Amino acid sequence: MPRASDILIVLTYAMIAVVSALAFERLGLMSTSFAWMMGAGVFLIAGQAHSAAARAIERKEMIAEIDALKAANLDLAEEMAEAQSRLDTIADTMRAEAHQREETLTNEVRVLEDLVRRMGAGGGASIAPAKPTNTGQTPVNMDIVRDALAANRVDLYLQPIVSLPQRKTYFYESFSRLRDRAGNIITPAAFIRAAEDAGLMAEVDNLLLFRCVQIVRRLTQSDRRIGIFCNVSLRSLADEDFFPNFLDYMRRNSDLASSLIFEVSQAAFEARTPGAARNMGRLADFGFRFSVDQMTDLNSDFSEMQRAGVRFAKVEGQRLVTAIRNEEPIGGLAAGAIQPEDIPSLFAKFGMDLIADKVEQEQTVVELLDIDTGFAQGHLFGEPRPVRDEILDETTTQPIRRSA
Repeated sequence: MPRASDILIVLTYAMIAVVSALAFERLGLMSTSFAWMMGAGVFLIAGQAHSAAARAIERKEMIAEIDALKAANLDLAEEMAEAQSRLDTIADTMRAEAHQREETLTNEVRVLEDLVRRMGAGGGASIAPAKPTNTGQTPVNMDIVRDALAANRVDLYLQPIVSLPQRKTYFYESFSRLRDRAGNIITPAAFIRAAEDAGLMAEVDNLLLFRCVQIVRRLTQSDRRIGIFCNVSLRSLADEDFFPNFLDYMRRNSDLASSLIFEVSQAAFEARTPGAARNMGRLADFGFRFSVDQMTDLNSDFSEMQRAGVRFAKVEGQRLVTAIRNEEPIGGLAAGAIQPEDIPSLFAKFGMDLIADKVEQEQTVVELLDIDTGFAQGHLFGEPRPVRDEILDETTTQPIRRSA
């Protein structure tokens, strides 16, 4: 059905033709039949002119549409090229990550096989059972320890470290335990004697440390804010056979630096060999931090601890309270030279956070708050609890339970 505008135009041209014919006839310029023929000619000429103009407009519009389609096609081609480039980048990233995971897994297997082989080379015969512990632990021999480590029956126990006064969990300290084939827990007290008698304590320490790091990685996949203190022995730090492989493993996992804090005792720190000090420095170069616990001598060289990468210092809560009451010298300052409330600030001056551990009573918390202690740890805030494999598997959807 023609558009209304087209109908009006046709009618207009028809009226012009009729008027022209009537004018030619009335004015006597031509006969009636010829006048009407001239009118028809005017109508046809006007129609042709309008048709030509309309086709010109349609061609112009069509050309504009074709140009728009070409531009859209070019834009689509550019978007497809960009999408392909992004897909190529993603594929390259996935291949690089897969290659890195393969290298990391290969390195892990190599380290573990080496350690287990060294443990096995310590003697095939059963070692004399260790002395029973006061917890009723069944005595174990080195064969049971080897089997537990080789089968990855290593549990991680976590104890919360809370802020004061809020008592919000900011960190965890980890403790390693082994399980035999029957599922019985093997505490360090039950196997250390056997390992020492066999001369394999360094290998046991290294395997436990390695397993701890593996478990920490799984935990931090769901919450990068978790900070976990992992105990490391002086034997591990000084073991030049094990440490290069372990250092390479930590280099590949340097993204854990914000979540993993290696902890040594004050006695071990002060007695560390040049090799152990050098290896601590290598870990610090990758961003890993250290904690010194079991601090009984508060008049230590804080600047030396700072240079070694120590960022946390743990002092037994009651020991800290006693030092304050007796106005003992702290951090190289003379007795009574520092106000009690300034003690945490003194540690902070050397880049260390002070943590009061083994806190068991509310009265101790009150005295710690009097000196603005920032962090505390102890059974009062939560006992060490096991993190089993099934809990580790749930960390992708459920965070570790926080203390109240």
